[in-house]
Amino acid sequence: MPYIAYAECLNEKYRRAGFPPYRWSTYNESPFAGLNKPLKEARVSLISSAGIFLDGQEPFDPWALNDLSFRIVPKDTSLEKLRLHHNYFDHRDALRDLNCVFPIQRMRDLERSGGIAEMSSSAITLGMGRLYRRTALQQQTAPQIVKVLRRENADAALLVAA
Repeated sequence: MPYIAYAECLNEKYRRAGFPPYRWSTYNESPFAGLNKPLKEARVSLISSAGIFLDGQEPFDPWALNDLSFRIVPKDTSLEKLRLHHNYFDHRDALRDLNCVFPIQRMRDLERSGGIAEMSSSAITLGMGRLYRRTALQQQTAPQIVKVLRRENADAALLVAA
């Protein structure tokens, strides 16, 4: 990965605030699971780290440290019932159209047009930010999300990073 000066500045800022330095994940190999059917025959789940939640659900704490929680949003939820709590990206465009960070309407459009067989019955959202417990994310949150994906019979997932 090429050197990014921004990361050094960010580390220094958080170091002064008492946080440990960020350690980049490095992997020598990555598992690959190919899709064994065309997308037009696949059931696809939506996963976003934009801090989106359904009105009535517990909001994400936008200042949280190590928030490993996630929310489930039914696929037929209207955008008017969705909220955004996240402090680690510029929300201006997302507040105009949540689809840029949580493309639930676009997924429904793909389903209607035949681009995918169907969207799974619910989407998953996380409020990622200042997550220093990488092992907990890998060993606790990720397996819980995989259970949801399996319960949904998902063939693939669209991951949208905020």
